[in-house]
Amino acid sequence: MRASMRGAWARRAGSFLLAGLLCLLATPSAYGAVKVRKAPPPRSAPPPRHAYGQCAGPTIPPLEKDRPTAALSPFSELTVQELAAVRDFLLSKPELGLVHYDEATPTDNVIFTVEMLPPTKADVLAHIDGGGPAPPRRAQAVMFLYNHTDGPQCLRAEVGPLPSPTYYKSINYTKHTPHIHIHSRPGSILEYNGVDAILSEAFKVLDPIVAEVNGGYRFNDCEDKCLTWSDSSPRGIVRSERKCWFAMLRKVEGLYLHPLGLEFYIDTSGSDYTKWYVDKIQYANRLWNNTAEIVAWYEANNRTTPGFNPWNPETEEDYRFSTFNPRTDTAPHLPPGGRPGPRLYEPAGKRYTVNGKHISWMGWDLNMGMRSTAGMRLWDVRFNGTRVAYEISLQEAAAAYGGDSTSSPFQASTFYFDSSWGMGPSHLSLVPGSDCPDTATYFDFSHLWDGHDVQMNENSACVFEMDMGLPLRRHHQHHTRPKFAASIKTYALVIRSISTVYNYDYQWDHVFYTDGTIGEPVASYLRSRYLQTVRHEVDSYSYKLSPDAGGTLHDHVVHWKVDLDVAGQSNSVMRSTIVPELVDTPWHPSVKTTWGKRLVRSIAETEHNATLLINPSTPTHMAVVNEDALNARGNPRGYRIDHKTYTYPLIPDDAWIMETANFMKYHVAVTEYKDDEPTSATIFDQATPKEPVVRFEDYIDGDSVRRKDLVAWVSAGTWHVPVAEDAPNTPSTAHAVGFVLRPFNYFDEDAALHTRDITIIRKDFETGEAAVVDTGMAAPRDCVPQAGLTAHAAANSFDSPTDDYYDE
Repeated sequence: MRASMRGAWARRAGSFLLAGLLCLLATPSAYGAVKVRKAPPPRSAPPPRHAYGQCAGPTIPPLEKDRPTAALSPFSELTVQELAAVRDFLLSKPELGLVHYDEATPTDNVIFTVEMLPPTKADVLAHIDGGGPAPPRRAQAVMFLYNHTDGPQCLRAEVGPLPSPTYYKSINYTKHTPHIHIHSRPGSILEYNGVDAILSEAFKVLDPIVAEVNGGYRFNDCEDKCLTWSDSSPRGIVRSERKCWFAMLRKVEGLYLHPLGLEFYIDTSGSDYTKWYVDKIQYANRLWNNTAEIVAWYEANNRTTPGFNPWNPETEEDYRFSTFNPRTDTAPHLPPGGRPGPRLYEPAGKRYTVNGKHISWMGWDLNMGMRSTAGMRLWDVRFNGTRVAYEISLQEAAAAYGGDSTSSPFQASTFYFDSSWGMGPSHLSLVPGSDCPDTATYFDFSHLWDGHDVQMNENSACVFEMDMGLPLRRHHQHHTRPKFAASIKTYALVIRSISTVYNYDYQWDHVFYTDGTIGEPVASYLRSRYLQTVRHEVDSYSYKLSPDAGGTLHDHVVHWKVDLDVAGQSNSVMRSTIVPELVDTPWHPSVKTTWGKRLVRSIAETEHNATLLINPSTPTHMAVVNEDALNARGNPRGYRIDHKTYTYPLIPDDAWIMETANFMKYHVAVTEYKDDEPTSATIFDQATPKEPVVRFEDYIDGDSVRRKDLVAWVSAGTWHVPVAEDAPNTPSTAHAVGFVLRPFNYFDEDAALHTRDITIIRKDFETGEAAVVDTGMAAPRDCVPQAGLTAHAAANSFDSPTDDYYDE
């Protein structure tokens, strides 16, 4: 459910309205007002307790703004200065007719977003591997041009060179629609301002009825009982239309669990917002053409709503079900005595290093990035100095709902593609000590999205090393001599960010292990989230989880780009399929045969046979390998793509939504790398899914995948049937999606054997004594861990849900 908070703060032009829950404050800058989430007060470091060897001194990592500024690399996202320079350059071009976002009407020409346009892979590798010149820095800008000589359109433009741009030109990819229709635009604060005005007019008629039926809640002139709205998607089906359902909710904590059963189908098509209108209204399980019909029906039934009996909360207890407030008035009370739980600590200081957005740990090196459209991406991922992946990036997060069209057309027609909602800017400040442990190091990211001002989201990603609490590998040889026990601890480096896309909280974890594995999962857990709910009318789609609402069934599919470079760029796709076979047993006295298993290996020749749809009856390992680079055992070195979760598309291939969602048909699809195929989804496909800007399947066009530079496009998903335990929102234990990149004969042996974090206990046969082998690890001492950024210190970063943005 996508909620747009209503009121003066929501109407203010140029505001950055993302979740409507956390508002961002403005800080003056030479580059215009740069909205920065308020930083916590400075932290004073406590005095050191012990020298190293006993307990390390304080290891509190400074916030990013307090760390030395790193030099820009080809992977660096745009700086505040660069974002502002692109914006100001485009505003200066009279032929574009752009209007300052803060002064624009809903259908004025505006800059919607700006983000880094990556250099070509060849140029980057020539620079970082070959010592060539750094490629010029460029930006990609998206503009909504309602009034343009070439007709209304969404213009996607390259702008450069940075930091002082001198040109812009249209971006046209071969397999993308060259002219992007204006109706394909993502939703924006400007459009929402227009919708807000339309609803305000409608509620001049409906407010008396709604207030009477729903315990005093109203849209206009409300005080403590206010209504807000949420928009659904798709926003249309084809380019010639733009219509979307908007559902009314109580404006309270956990508002997503408070649907009113009142929905508006609003037409926002064309280039004149004064002609936008309400096309249909869903209320009391009936479809209406206008507000006058509802009034007439209500009056004809003696000011009642026959067959429609909404529940109205009255007491604080009635509202508690949608909040996180501890249920301390009922047993059990946990934890006993309020005792705090275990915490991470680093007895010898941090074992990873940070330089800007570059991170090094235990042989791993990588560069972090954050697209405003799709969120976290990693570049130039290396293990022990050798590149494993050039790029690992989120492409899309889709959610398809089911629902009863009679009670909620909003719910029945919802199909989200979350990149169009701004997966990057929705990475807000993390909650220290909970979202990330005390030892975490935090990172800031800048965005220019749906507003004039550059948005700086402080502490919106973190990195930390973690003791996973289980052995990576272990064995106890106790039944014969020599006797020994050995165990390797599992440590991992976690790169975490959380994007709150309205009711969804996506926790994106990249987890790196000492054995060369990237996973658990590679890029994402679909974690805690508020449900999109509807009044519970039909049991076929949901279970009731509040007094009058249910969360309808849906699925989630997340899609990634994984550009693996396995021992170079000459890679192939190997399948290892496990098949049963009947084995002769001539030695056995009672049976002649038995069933066994064997591997059937094959190398894909073209993109058409380099796809995978997981089938439990034919288990298959799919790996990207280098046929010309063998390990010491003579096997092609490779990395296997191992799914943790997956779904099957239940929607027929010829359904109109599959024109955009056809990536969901493939758990893996491998294509030849092309600079002309940078992403598999765009922010425009949400609005016109039957006529998308890009069809992923067009990338699978029969090119050779034998000894080529390859890209694996990976989808993982889960089905979600909401139940009572999903209130107030879905716990992180309930649903996770992801996959693992696992070494597949890449090494000669387990790479983790090169670490010293191994405990070996051997028993001397002669003396009978057991001894622990010294592997060179320093013995940690007990100490009290010192928290880094704390929730109390960061509280100022989290603004009141009703505060307006303001410029200081």
